[in-house]
Amino acid sequence: MQENKIYKQIDSLNSKSWKVRYSHPLQAHSLATEALNLSEKNNYENGRAYALLNKATSDFLLSNGDESMLLNLNKALHYFEEYNDGLGIARALNYMGNVYDSYGEYDKALACCLKGAKVAEAGGYKPEMGDILSTTGNIYSRLADYEQALASYQRSLTIREELGELRAAASSMNLVARTYTLKNDFENGLKYYHQSLKLREELNDPALPWTYLCLAALFEKKNDTAKALEYYTTCRELNKKTNDKRLELHCLIGIGKDSGGLEYLNEALTIATSINAKPLQYEVHELLAKLYESQMNTAKAFEHFKLFHSIREEVLNAESANKLKKQQISFAVERSEKEAEIERIRNVELKAAYDKIDEKNKDITSSINYALRIQRAMLPDLQEVSKHLPQSFILFRPKDIVSGDFYWMSQAGPSILIAAADCTGHGVPGALMSMLGNEKLNDAVKQTSDVSEILSTVNKEIKRALKQQGKDEDTKDGMDIALCSLQIPPSGGGGAVLHYSAANRPLWLIRNDSTEIEEIKATKTAIAGYTDDNQIFEKHTFPLLKGDTFYIFSDGFADQFGGEHGKKLTTKRFKELLLGMQNKPMQEQMQVLDNTFTNWKGSIEQTDDILVIGVRV
Repeated sequence: MQENKIYKQIDSLNSKSWKVRYSHPLQAHSLATEALNLSEKNNYENGRAYALLNKATSDFLLSNGDESMLLNLNKALHYFEEYNDGLGIARALNYMGNVYDSYGEYDKALACCLKGAKVAEAGGYKPEMGDILSTTGNIYSRLADYEQALASYQRSLTIREELGELRAAASSMNLVARTYTLKNDFENGLKYYHQSLKLREELNDPALPWTYLCLAALFEKKNDTAKALEYYTTCRELNKKTNDKRLELHCLIGIGKDSGGLEYLNEALTIATSINAKPLQYEVHELLAKLYESQMNTAKAFEHFKLFHSIREEVLNAESANKLKKQQISFAVERSEKEAEIERIRNVELKAAYDKIDEKNKDITSSINYALRIQRAMLPDLQEVSKHLPQSFILFRPKDIVSGDFYWMSQAGPSILIAAADCTGHGVPGALMSMLGNEKLNDAVKQTSDVSEILSTVNKEIKRALKQQGKDEDTKDGMDIALCSLQIPPSGGGGAVLHYSAANRPLWLIRNDSTEIEEIKATKTAIAGYTDDNQIFEKHTFPLLKGDTFYIFSDGFADQFGGEHGKKLTTKRFKELLLGMQNKPMQEQMQVLDNTFTNWKGSIEQTDDILVIGVRV
């Protein structure tokens, strides 16, 4: 009798913890801890599992992310799966999805959510289904798959409206609106923000000012500064009731940026400093630097510009360290899970062991397949490439599922920058290097549009990221790259100018009606690895006329073994192939290259990743 009373007390504590997890996460954490202590003292396994789940949930919402959070979710999940507790499984998988999402491990996050959604749907756990769909939408949104994100958010919204969870529904409306805004569909974005606004006003929801902030951001993106200022001002007025400093800070930055108001930016800087919001600190310093520069106050502009770079560097270093810590946590949890799996395998028949290994291999392949989706999301959209370079093609054939080769594009004023890069290795190691290279190119082009300076910056930043200091034990990974900046006058044709700089990868130029290839050689050293920190990459500049075509590429195409005698295709054959099809449109050229490669390779395994980019003026 006494035991039943204690069990009910524990269940009550867990129920209260779950109920207040969003509104009072500190209280939820305290209730879960109390439930956990009582459960362990009284050997109540069900209470312990839900307490671990609730403790991990409140830890996540409080941003108390350490190894115990993921371990607690795993322990709870194992219990729920053992006793077929669908409600517990759905909740645990949802928050595991949230944790992996925050770690940037989107394939694992999505796998958790999809599994959780099946359990929630089968068990009729509608609130959990609404939460899982919302988490799934967040993951797709981060991967820039906005159609999938919208589908998930809309389903979540429908469920929450049916259940009468109006505050959660208002939140879903905001997420739908934000996704439409990211797609530049401002009409639908406004529609859902106004629905959220109306609902939050009716509920007297404390989150109401945040909807006004989102509306301000939408109009800012539309370049309608007058409307943006109106919503920022309304947001500030509403915030006087709660005096949320972070909300006030966002409003001040928005008003200062859109109105050029020095007093707003200075006030924003004071708040950002007081709450130690360093990413917002360096954003304000950058805005102040630009404002003082426009006022010809060079001393003040330089002062804020130095602070912007100093704090930004501090934040980026902290973020890198935090990412590494989260990866270590994930690996540690996986290691403990694998060790537990080994113990279980020892107690089953050999056949069962082989079945589990096969399942793990499928999971790994599935993860790598999803990693491909992540890598593809980071590559430039081919429609966007065609928009800026209508007469062009990109032939991209990874050796394995993911690739060490990658292509990159950016617009800098009147110039289009495009690159073909070949990282150390292929498969997963090459893909990791390609994502690092892509990130560093994106960072470098924010600082300069000069192709030589971009490569020097990328070289330095990759060496720093990989801690390459010239020691024997350092990694020697790096990449070869050809980087071009093309300036085409609005009328097109004559008058185009091409700037080219490269590390170990040449540029081939075929002039209109020419029967030979001009080869512009690269600087003979790679990006990172053994390369000196202060390496300068030579820049070549030359005019182009209408009909001129240039090509940049990795070494995979020419190095492929095949043909009648199983030999390399060779650079010579590659050049002859390009010269022989100069009268063809660029998309036809790509098809010829692709067919030639397939026929040459035959039944021989692909040797390396393939990347060829062709552009005609």
